Amino acid sequence: MNREQQGVILFLSLSLGLFFFLTNPMPIWREFSNPPSEGEGLSPRLAEGEILIEVDGSVNRRGMVQIDAGTPVHEALERAGGIKGQLSLPAEALTTKIDRSSRLKVVPDGEGKVRILLEPLAPAKMKVLSVPIPINTASVDELDTLPGIGPKTAQAIVEYRESHGKFTSAEELLQVRGIGRKKLAALRPHIAVP
Repeated sequence: MNREQQGVILFLSLSLGLFFFLTNPMPIWREFSNPPSEGEGLSPRLAEGEILIEVDGSVNRRGMVQIDAGTPVHEALERAGGIKGQLSLPAEALTTKIDRSSRLKVVPDGEGKVRILLEPLAPAKMKVLSVPIPINTASVDELDTLPGIGPKTAQAIVEYRESHGKFTSAEELLQVRGIGRKKLAALRPHIAVP
């Protein structure tokens, strides 16, 4: 195919795309203009005290599960349909509580047992899922994903928290260098203060 033929194909493709967009814009925009109802969409609305867990591995239903903060690991696994097959949980799964949005992976460990891996949910995934960042436990990387917060301000938040103790309200962020009223207003929907 020569350059002239490639140009014609590109022109036709762009023309068809523009024609489709100009003749049928309402259904596309209407789909995104209404907020999803509860249980719909990628980013579920979390009530106060709720967290999101990504369950993976040898479970019956992989995916995201909404639970209350402080829920034991075994209850979170039950919400994901339980463990596949005849595998048994380790004793620590009965007592370990999940207090923040995390990734919970069940790995077969041989001899009919499983190993439970619990790690923080990746900051990028939290952002995509619109999971509020808990400012009292968040790392610099997690805080860096917040709108208007760069690495320096994220580090300043952590340093303030380490020297003054946990935040008791969102307004306390105004004491951190680099955060003003406008930035705080933009942060409110994206943070959680337990």
